[in-house]
Amino acid sequence: MKKLFSMLVVFAMVISLLSACGGGSKNEGELEPLGKDEQVKIKVMFWDSNYFFQEYGNMFATQFPNVEIEVVNMQSIYSEDSTETMEERFDKFIEANKPDVLLLQGDQYEKYAQNGKLFALDSVIEQDEFDTEGIHPAILKMLREQGGGKLYGLAPEFSSAAIFYNIDLFKKHGVDLPRDSMSWEEIFELAKRFPTDGDKDKRIYGLSADTYMTLDNLIQTIGSAQDLRILNGDATDLNINTDSWKKVFQSTVDAAKSGALYVPTDADRNFNFTTMEDMYKQNLFIMGRSAMSFKYSYEVQQITQAKEQLKNVTPVNWGIVTAPVDPNNRNQSSYFSLGNTFAVSASSGSPRAAWEFVKYVNSDAFAKLKSKSSYGNLLSRTAHNADKDGRSMEPFYKLEPKANLNSEYTKAPTSFFGAFSTLVKTEVDAVMADKKSVEEAIKTIQEKGQQELVNAREAAKKEAAKKESPSPAASASASPSESAANP
Repeated sequence: MKKLFSMLVVFAMVISLLSACGGGSKNEGELEPLGKDEQVKIKVMFWDSNYFFQEYGNMFATQFPNVEIEVVNMQSIYSEDSTETMEERFDKFIEANKPDVLLLQGDQYEKYAQNGKLFALDSVIEQDEFDTEGIHPAILKMLREQGGGKLYGLAPEFSSAAIFYNIDLFKKHGVDLPRDSMSWEEIFELAKRFPTDGDKDKRIYGLSADTYMTLDNLIQTIGSAQDLRILNGDATDLNINTDSWKKVFQSTVDAAKSGALYVPTDADRNFNFTTMEDMYKQNLFIMGRSAMSFKYSYEVQQITQAKEQLKNVTPVNWGIVTAPVDPNNRNQSSYFSLGNTFAVSASSGSPRAAWEFVKYVNSDAFAKLKSKSSYGNLLSRTAHNADKDGRSMEPFYKLEPKANLNSEYTKAPTSFFGAFSTLVKTEVDAVMADKKSVEEAIKTIQEKGQQELVNAREAAKKEAAKKESPSPAASASASPSESAANP
């Protein structure tokens, strides 16, 4: 009996040791500090090596000179259409490159956290007494919810949209200023209170879209405020022929046809500008010709730069309110997204060094440095989002972010989206030209779009089967004994 007990104790110790040393695969717990002279190399996923070192790597190297970083370029995942889904391409990239630090979007973060592929940070945050108090609480809440209650990653920056408005135009035309948490319908009604007469190249508009946004893009953007989806959950069916989508299409088209909404056509859009001044002149809001505009946070930088560079243009007297919301849920925004969510791989061979990178780029010290150079994106440590041009940036993060994962888009073959985008644009143009009704256009988008999706999925199956089957050359080179063994 005593002997049996001793054997069980030894067996338990062996299992414990194996678990602790299982190929570096560990998904939570405390970490040993880096040795003073310890040389470590880690792989970090990012879009581009030069941009990575400019944004993060060079500053990290000043604090951790003994940690060498190899950037694993992600552009191959997104560079071309494919019969594979984005999800498949992403998973293959991770498997092939085995990065220590992963760069994840919302749906990817949730999936990898739930599948045990990320290192939970809660224990090591407590171990290192890492201060998370200054990080926007809604960001931490969203990351924890997606991680099933645990924190598996941190995002130093986020992007968000707002309604920019021209204070002087509102005063001139006696229109009440926009307010926070308005719906798109309310924004359209406000825009219609401005005059619509005059030369289209000189008149003002009640509302304008981003310079590079087409009308079909805007329709889909407006739909996202109400959580409308183009595809069903597993991306096998189109989901656009609904009353909710029809309402969004109709209200947006009506606003554009009324002259209250300006969305540049292909003819209006000039990408061949030779000076910054030419670029700014395509922006109706900066030129003082739009009472309101739906823009992302990078517009603030555009406005301040234009103020310095456009010598013969009166600088716009601007303000911002929160982006439009779902009227049934006015305290959340669909236009709030995390920039770069960095997470430590559960299978990293150097989890401490990987965590030191994630910790540093999410630190208060790093945010303070970035506040002097950040372009467009906002810092998750919101105390460092200084007022710009005398305006508070709070409307960009005043609302709680909505967990808008859009995971269905990663499940469709990437080859589907080009054809679908062309189809939607063609149908929206037909409605604007009075060649079709909204009802007819949506019916066509649903039917033809569904066929495009089916075609893309069938092509994906054929491609997968082709990859799995042996090539003719490989089959021909099989030995007679192999053929006999496998009749």
